Amino acid sequence: MTGPGAGEGAAERELADEHARFEFDDAAYLLDALEPEQREAFEGHLSRCPVCRDRVAEFGDLPRVLARADISAWVPESPPDTLLPRLLRQVTASRRRRAWRIGSLAAAAACLLALLATGAVLGWQNAHRPQTLAMQPVGSNAVGVHATVQLVGSDSSPRVKLACGYAGGSGGYPRRADTSYRMMIFNHRGERVDLGSWTPQPDEDVQITRTSPWPRSSISRIEVFDDRGEPVLRLRL
Repeated sequence: MTGPGAGEGAAERELADEHARFEFDDAAYLLDALEPEQREAFEGHLSRCPVCRDRVAEFGDLPRVLARADISAWVPESPPDTLLPRLLRQVTASRRRRAWRIGSLAAAAACLLALLATGAVLGWQNAHRPQTLAMQPVGSNAVGVHATVQLVGSDSSPRVKLACGYAGGSGGYPRRADTSYRMMIFNHRGERVDLGSWTPQPDEDVQITRTSPWPRSSISRIEVFDDRGEPVLRLRL
């Protein structure tokens, strides 16, 4: 249920909207420059709007004052000869400043886009660059043997890139010239697949690449065994 205050507020808002439509018609009304329909509408508004009534009353004598003014003696002064060239120079200078600002903004925008594009490319490259993971030695047979692994390619069928290095001689591996090694890959169910073997020479680095039988998420670890079946290096994933 609404009270008298709600009705008064609605009437005030309606009058304010009406005033916004007629706000600039008072001068034309005083100078008798309105069309008959516009004049009738404005006079109807005057009966309801105290603001417009006050303005019309304040300047009501202005048309009579203007009618009595003698402007026959007024002679407009000719503009100086330097006015037009000065205005042309100002317009030209303004256009140049505007063109310079637009050009500067365009250059800055181009630099910003270039930086963003470079950052995006570098970010993509870093995100897609394969990680080089170091295998951990397992037991005494790992002396002198070291290796790193990279998983490259798609997640559904990654390739295993193994880089293995050795230190020969009496203090390192291989202790026998014919020592061979074998890479095995394991999944989370405990299954394993032989990815191949090799026989290195002292101080020789070996690189082999094999395709994983499982997707990346299924691989649990990769191990290197010697020819005695003993684990030498291990990488847990």
